[in-house]
Amino acid sequence: MNVIMLMGSVIGFAPALFLIWFCLHKYAYPYVQGSLFEDRRVFFMLAVGMVAGSLIFVLELMLYPMFTTDENFYFVMFILIYVLAFPLLEDLAKFILLNFKGYRGRFDSTFYGVALGAGYSATAIIGYIVIDLGTTSGSIDLLTWLGLLFLSIATCLIHVSVGATIGSATGQNLGMRGIPLAVIPHMLFNMLMFPWFIYDQIWYSIVLALPLALIIFWGVYTKTIPECLPQEVQKEMRRDSRRRVSD
Repeated sequence: MNVIMLMGSVIGFAPALFLIWFCLHKYAYPYVQGSLFEDRRVFFMLAVGMVAGSLIFVLELMLYPMFTTDENFYFVMFILIYVLAFPLLEDLAKFILLNFKGYRGRFDSTFYGVALGAGYSATAIIGYIVIDLGTTSGSIDLLTWLGLLFLSIATCLIHVSVGATIGSATGQNLGMRGIPLAVIPHMLFNMLMFPWFIYDQIWYSIVLALPLALIIFWGVYTKTIPECLPQEVQKEMRRDSRRRVSD
């Protein structure tokens, strides 16, 4: 169990921490003067995401027997619960947390959404690994750990994208209008998990879901995050970028 907990923590947190750095590092020194976000808020939202991820994971774990058991798989219930209800519940939780006073109307709420999504993903993956593999007798092969790592990467990509999208909508005071942009890709991602549940083939799901998660994340990384910045900040960053290239 200690080895499983250790490996689960590495697999859960490594993609989460890397994506926070990857998404935010261009918006701090030396790329900009000072920083466009507050470090303490980033770490706070990471912690909040971890707590929220743990609580929602436990709630969702109680609902799993409604669509899958050791003997049966109920496809209609899978669609209703895992594909429709789970993403809506998870993303509404992110929406509520990012719409507390002090985050609405701030462009940097997009960055805090990134941290919130990363924290949620990390603890959800750790919870799955500990609960599912904790009952496994014998050693766990390398291919299983590798599959779980790719699953963690795909899951983190989608949750970071969702968090950034909701954070961007919060920064623009769009209210609930930002929810569909986050929930619909999340539902598509969950739909592509069906080979894992039906055939117990995690790699089939990864082959389908990881490219989708990468495409969604790349759109968020190249469009949603940069465009959340005030126009004058965007112009200044472009000027600094040109100066660095010329130097």
